[in-house]
Amino acid sequence: MIAGALAQPRRLLLALLLLGVPLAAALAASWSAGLAEADLRERVQAQLALYDANLRAELERHAAVPLALAQDAEVTALLADPTPARVARMNAKLEGIAEALGASALYIMDGSGLTLTASNWNGASSFVGQNFAYRPYFRLAIERGEGHHFALGTTSFIPGYYTARRVVAENRTVGVVVLKVGFERLERAWAPGQEKLLVTDREGMVFITNVPDWRYHALPRQLPISLPITPSGSSEGLDVLPWAFGGASDRIALSEAGSERRYLLASAAMPGGDWTLHSLTSLEPVTTRGQVAGLLAAALSALAAVAVYAQALRRAALTERLTLQEAARVELERRVAEATAELRATENELTQAAKLAALGQMSAGIAHEINQPLAAMRSFADNAVVLLERGRTESVRANLAEIADLTDRMAAITRQLKGFARRASGTLGPVSVQGAVAQALALFEARLRREDVTVDLDLPDAPVWVVGEDVRLQQVLVNLIGNAADAMRDSPRRHLRITARALEDGLLLSVADSGVGIAEADLPRLFVPFFTTKEAGDGLGLGLSISHGIVEDLGGSLTAANHADGGAVFTLRLKTMDNPS
Repeated sequence: MIAGALAQPRRLLLALLLLGVPLAAALAASWSAGLAEADLRERVQAQLALYDANLRAELERHAAVPLALAQDAEVTALLADPTPARVARMNAKLEGIAEALGASALYIMDGSGLTLTASNWNGASSFVGQNFAYRPYFRLAIERGEGHHFALGTTSFIPGYYTARRVVAENRTVGVVVLKVGFERLERAWAPGQEKLLVTDREGMVFITNVPDWRYHALPRQLPISLPITPSGSSEGLDVLPWAFGGASDRIALSEAGSERRYLLASAAMPGGDWTLHSLTSLEPVTTRGQVAGLLAAALSALAAVAVYAQALRRAALTERLTLQEAARVELERRVAEATAELRATENELTQAAKLAALGQMSAGIAHEINQPLAAMRSFADNAVVLLERGRTESVRANLAEIADLTDRMAAITRQLKGFARRASGTLGPVSVQGAVAQALALFEARLRREDVTVDLDLPDAPVWVVGEDVRLQQVLVNLIGNAADAMRDSPRRHLRITARALEDGLLLSVADSGVGIAEADLPRLFVPFFTTKEAGDGLGLGLSISHGIVEDLGGSLTAANHADGGAVFTLRLKTMDNPS
């Protein structure tokens, strides 16, 4: 066509510009907008994950406070005998803790739900004397030991997130400790962001958002087709968010500053599935990028047409430049893809490195275990040569049998190491608790024997199967047993106890030591990456963090506490399953 245009008069060139330039602009705008939208979606998902982690961290920030108070002897004494003096002291204590935390309220209820003490004891909306037995968090704490609930306060009329912990004394429930926190700090942290963020409950009500006008509104059950819309109440009597259909299922149209703006909607389910985090990200960058690409394409097309008409060499130069630009874009995308792959590989290698670090710490004992049979094999081999020269074939056969037994012993040791060092498959299935414990202890057999550590196992006689993966569960147990051995290194009594107790919906597997225990101030940070109580050079502080993540991936939980008889105890809660056979 271009060659024909070179031979045609100006009229043909004008027709080419009128038809070719708009077509090129439309195609370039569509292509660029598609790339921009794909990039935006990736960025939105990454940002949503960060906001999700931010919200989870906010929820977990105060989770240890009710747990610590539930184990406080002063709280137990108060619930056993709520004298005026104890009530007054506890009111002052709770008031100080709540003020330090910036919490809305911190209070203690007895087993019937009656509030005995509260941080707001001297306020107009004091909880003292109020009975909250009907609130879901109280019932959950009584039944399960822990309860969570978001609701509007019936006394203060202030919304908040409630975390409740059961208080147990002498094997019976005596009360509940409750912490109520608001989300003002989180909303202030979200305010500077470009995204519009909101969290809804299972009924679709907005209770956390960086758009104040949207708070306590409901998600629309059916989006209006166009703007403007007439606000209307939902079936629950709440105002509906002023959203309209934005052209696709994940696009929302809003009326802002007298004009219509479109946003990309992304959502993620929050803990327990009761909450949903939503983000609205403006699509204006996508539109702008498409427009810019369209204008650029139109200009380049016009320039190319004129260049082809005026001089073929200029067209060749322009083509070469465009080719270089395309190659640079491809190279940039390739480098970004390689960097992303390396990042993901690094994340996977971190878990593998923790296992290899544990093997490195056990290397001295393992070398000792292998050197003994090697020395014995050399002795038996030398004896066999002498016996063979003397014609004592029966004795030679006995020596060779001993060498075979020692070879089997060395093979068993290396087999255990290879099994522990191999990478996890990522597939969950039935894992024998007894087998995982036995394999983990086998790796520490030499060290435990060398350091005179007594091992006490209290496991069910019948095989117990849990949902997991043998390699990853062994890694968790190896980390806990290794930490226990480190903790007992300077203790006069070194006793390691591993117990398993069946529950209705799972299994509790605990590893306890007779060491110095864990400082109370360190308990809340124990599973934070790079936090360690060991001396410099003895660890990076990643073992417990990785173990905590592994157990959560298996659908369970990992907690730490100090044993009443001294030492630390780590408890795994795992899901059980039927015998695979």
